[in-house]
Amino acid sequence: MRISAPIAIVPVSIIGLGNVFLGDDGFGPLAVETFRCEYAVEPVAVEVLDLGTPGLDLAPYLYGRKLVIIVDAVHAALPAGTLSIFSEHDFASERAQLRITGHDPGLWESLAHLRLSGEAPQELIVLGVSPESCGFAEQISPKLLSTASEAAATIAQLLMERGVGCNLRNEAATPNLWWLPAVQVNDAAVA
Repeated sequence: MRISAPIAIVPVSIIGLGNVFLGDDGFGPLAVETFRCEYAVEPVAVEVLDLGTPGLDLAPYLYGRKLVIIVDAVHAALPAGTLSIFSEHDFASERAQLRITGHDPGLWESLAHLRLSGEAPQELIVLGVSPESCGFAEQISPKLLSTASEAAATIAQLLMERGVGCNLRNEAATPNLWWLPAVQVNDAAVA
């Protein structure tokens, strides 16, 4: 008989959502990669994840977490490039809507399932940006590209406000922005 140890749950997750092939919809992956490269987090275990468009496969990444910060493009009555912090209530009241395609309802359904099992995150924050354009095969707009470092700083601030140590790295790591042309990667690195 084999007995395995229980799986340790990471208490904090930072999740980038979005399709990198739909222009500004790829802001979530860009922002979390920028955060990963610019900041070091200690001593609490923090996952930094680019999940793309996971649908219901999002649930395991939310399961039992103390804090989840989701970064995504949102539909809100704000100018393109505007960063905003939303709570779950803001989406329920329709103050904002995630930029989710018809085949990817994921977040709200995952939360509903986790609530039924008593394993929903204790706190869910959505750091949203208003997109300029989310057309197929478009590049991320310069406006949103220049907002990635601001989003990373906002993530760091949200973590520090909740007692998670977070510091700028002495030297930023090289970002893995495989979906962007080299010119945009260089622009992102200096933004």
